[in-house]
Amino acid sequence: MNNLIEIAAAEIKQLADIEPKQASKKFELMANTMTDEVLVEVIEHMDIVTLTQINSHHDISCPSIMSELMSPEQIRDIVCQQPLYWEEKIKSNADELIQHTFDFLTYLIRIQDSEAKQTRILECIAEDPAGLFYLSIPFIEYILGPSTENDNHSHINDNYDDEDDGETVGFNNRSAEEEAHSLSIDDPRSLLALIRELAPDVEKAIKNLLRSENSSWLTIINKFVSELVIQAKEKNQVTDEYAEVDDMFSFLD
Repeated sequence: MNNLIEIAAAEIKQLADIEPKQASKKFELMANTMTDEVLVEVIEHMDIVTLTQINSHHDISCPSIMSELMSPEQIRDIVCQQPLYWEEKIKSNADELIQHTFDFLTYLIRIQDSEAKQTRILECIAEDPAGLFYLSIPFIEYILGPSTENDNHSHINDNYDDEDDGETVGFNNRSAEEEAHSLSIDDPRSLLALIRELAPDVEKAIKNLLRSENSSWLTIINKFVSELVIQAKEKNQVTDEYAEVDDMFSFLD
């Protein structure tokens, strides 16, 4: 059995290096003949780079069983590793980055089958400084708001718009706060409301981090991107493959 697990993990890794989507399909085929316990062992035999490559090619509309079976610690490591794979259009545009990080976090959290695991994932990500940076990015504009030319201090905005726009969609297990404020699943405020309900200490950590930054929201994003890439490279013991990843990025206003 150990040999079978090692062979399966090696095959998926080889595919992931070439075509991550094919690697994911291979894992789905394995899921038809293996128990969840064996699949978890296969995942444990994969390195974090392989897991990041595969999971980065899924979203909430196309979930993978791999994402459901990963541990909170593995999900945290993926979140901290992913900045090495950001495309240039994501790294150089604040709106793209906010949307990308929101989509990825929404996918990794919403796909889980229990609130207990969702909570542990949030807590696990927030325990890592790089993870907390990543977790904060989708909410920077909502919490701080864009600075104006006549205002040197960022405005904290904790209010939700509770007007129903008639387009609310989402899961049946949406939090009470999401329901109360008619927040659609594709609204970053919806994810923030879920975090507030499941892990209030994580929400506090996000807000405390942002409030400690005496800068405009664009400047904060720029700083967070720099920190995330640097820390991801350090954790990955960067090789020549990543040697040209820029440490600093600048967004256009």
